[in-house]
Amino acid sequence: MQEEYSQPAEAGSESTDPADISVPGRIHTKPSFLHSRWLCAGVAGLLMAVISAGVSVLVVQSSQRDTVVFDMKGTIDAFKQQTAQTALSREAADTLTQRFSTALNSSLSGWQEKHDSVIMVKGAVVSGGTDITPVIQADIARQMQGAP
Repeated sequence: MQEEYSQPAEAGSESTDPADISVPGRIHTKPSFLHSRWLCAGVAGLLMAVISAGVSVLVVQSSQRDTVVFDMKGTIDAFKQQTAQTALSREAADTLTQRFSTALNSSLSGWQEKHDSVIMVKGAVVSGGTDITPVIQADIARQMQGAP
């Protein structure tokens, strides 16, 4: 038959803490701080928060569009000056103006689609932004080559 092993209890001490009960052949140690479940859960939560923040930053940066500047007033003024210097009939001037307007809209739309950027007029931007005015003006001039 097996004998039950029990340690004599000290007088006046009635401990119900399982860590205080000793089992023969077993060394009792309290779990270390690094192995506690709460620490593992906390580290996992913190790691997930850092990864989520990193992914959020990458998504925002990749989806953010560049802002560029175009001098609409200067371009239209330059066109008006050039047409004022030539002797055109009323109908020819209207046709040329319509062709310029179409070329201007086409150039701006094409540039915006190609570069996926926001185009703002120069007067609306205080500072910053790449000026694409020369590029757009060159494209308008190329489109207008066949104009009367």
